[in-house]
Amino acid sequence: MDILVSILTPCYNGAKYIDRYAKSLLAQDYSNCQLIFMDDGSTDNSKELIMSYEKQFKDKGFSFEYHYHDNLGLGATIAEGIKYVKGTYLVWPDVDDTLPVDSISKKVFYLEQKAEYGLVRTRFMEIIEGTGFNHSEIGPSFKFDPNKENLFEDYLLSKGAWLQPGCFMVRMSAFDDSNPNRYIFPTRRGQDWQMLLPIMYKYKCGFIDEPLYEYYIRKGSMSDQTNDILETVLHRYDMYEELITETVKHMNIPNCSMYIQMVHNHYLEEKLGRSFDYCDKNKAKIFFNELRKNKAVTPKTLVKYLLVQTPFLNNVINKLRSR
Repeated sequence: MDILVSILTPCYNGAKYIDRYAKSLLAQDYSNCQLIFMDDGSTDNSKELIMSYEKQFKDKGFSFEYHYHDNLGLGATIAEGIKYVKGTYLVWPDVDDTLPVDSISKKVFYLEQKAEYGLVRTRFMEIIEGTGFNHSEIGPSFKFDPNKENLFEDYLLSKGAWLQPGCFMVRMSAFDDSNPNRYIFPTRRGQDWQMLLPIMYKYKCGFIDEPLYEYYIRKGSMSDQTNDILETVLHRYDMYEELITETVKHMNIPNCSMYIQMVHNHYLEEKLGRSFDYCDKNKAKIFFNELRKNKAVTPKTLVKYLLVQTPFLNNVINKLRSR
């Protein structure tokens, strides 16, 4: 195929992963690609390693670009990088992950056959890196409807949604139709909601039932959230709500305020749920009262609130979790 695919890759101090990532690009069975590396102010030898692959990338048939700026964060780096995209299609994998050899070609083939779709998503292989071994499983692990094509509200409210970036390929004509200014809310963390929500609002999303992205989780990485304290979790939810809200505001769509309120109530529910997990009845009360004020209390949130507010049941929960 002679259709140009842009590969937009943000990088911040990714030196230890660049070799693995670059080799997965060179192994692709598709070569008409515009490769854009966006260096987000790395202080390690990322630039040296990226540039060491320039000849191999060009020999492969890729065009190659390297852009450096002072550290801005992931969302802001994608916001800067999207300006350089020239391809018919776009993928934006992370530098610490990898692509199976047919990842790009299968997505291109799918979208070429389905002109009415604005984007396609795939499964992913989740690889948990350990000492001397890797554990892997196909994701997502939760149930979802593989035939559902209108996914805007699903991704707005994180229902049946996953955000591993290399799982997606977007049609740039649909992307630009949905987001004419290519506006990406420039957060320090997160880029996928900004990339996906506008196009999902206007276009159908297809699905390839194969793991066409290899997503690595390492101890202490942004993907590893197993030991976060409650305040960290709540702050993360605040950031998620902000970037989704700002993205929706810039979409200029009917019922914008309704969608923003839906997002706010969703994250109140999430915060109440996590307060329940951490047995923090004071914070649970704050979030419950706001949900009640918004007339958005569900049976599930009511049960969690009552459980965490009842001393006896709260002690039972704590004992069960400590076993």
